[in-house]
Amino acid sequence: PRRRYFVDGELDSCMNYPFRTAILDFMRGIDDGDQFRERIMTVLENYPPQVIFCNMNMLGTHDTPRILTALVDSFQGSREEMARRRLTPNQRRLAEERLEMAAFLQFMLPGAPSIYYGDEAGMEGGKDPFNRRSFPWGKENAFLIAYYQQLGALRAKEEALRIGKTEFCYAADGLLHFTRTTSDSKLHIYVNRSHDPWEIAPAPVLFGSRIIAQGPSLLRLAPMGLCITKEK
Repeated sequence: PRRRYFVDGELDSCMNYPFRTAILDFMRGIDDGDQFRERIMTVLENYPPQVIFCNMNMLGTHDTPRILTALVDSFQGSREEMARRRLTPNQRRLAEERLEMAAFLQFMLPGAPSIYYGDEAGMEGGKDPFNRRSFPWGKENAFLIAYYQQLGALRAKEEALRIGKTEFCYAADGLLHFTRTTSDSKLHIYVNRSHDPWEIAPAPVLFGSRIIAQGPSLLRLAPMGLCITKEK
């Protein structure tokens, strides 16, 4: 059924909600990784190849709660309660940590990363209309904005992230390892959502966060660590 949207000439692209669901469930601990791999590969195997790279990969839209809120708070209350609700300081710290990893996955997977205004600035809010508040001019989260800019620059620089083939090497126990490959380049993407450090194959690091050991023969990610390396 998914293929008919494209092969029957109905659509050129679509909003990639399956990827959003996969990322959210992985980040919230509902899935340890295997279901994430299955969901991603189901899309890649069902959509025509020329469509995959222009699918809209988003974490938030006007139809969903703000991604920062969705990552930590599943509260379902009355309209009045939702209007007053805000993340606690502890919830916000956890949400921002998870958003780093969620956005990383959004930019590393095939498709066109699509950012709902304000998500990059750290806006929070429940479902419509509380996801449509005004942009927080002058109060943006400077770290998140810079982080999104880094991800965008990396994707613009590395062709494999835009058109490379995707293959999973490992997806379980809160760990993800997949590759993006073209004829000229092979990139390895690692995500450690587990509670333990993860030792991975040493290679030149293009981008990373929470790397606790790095050397010619050693590369280790802390819990909630992530990185992308380039195969020599």
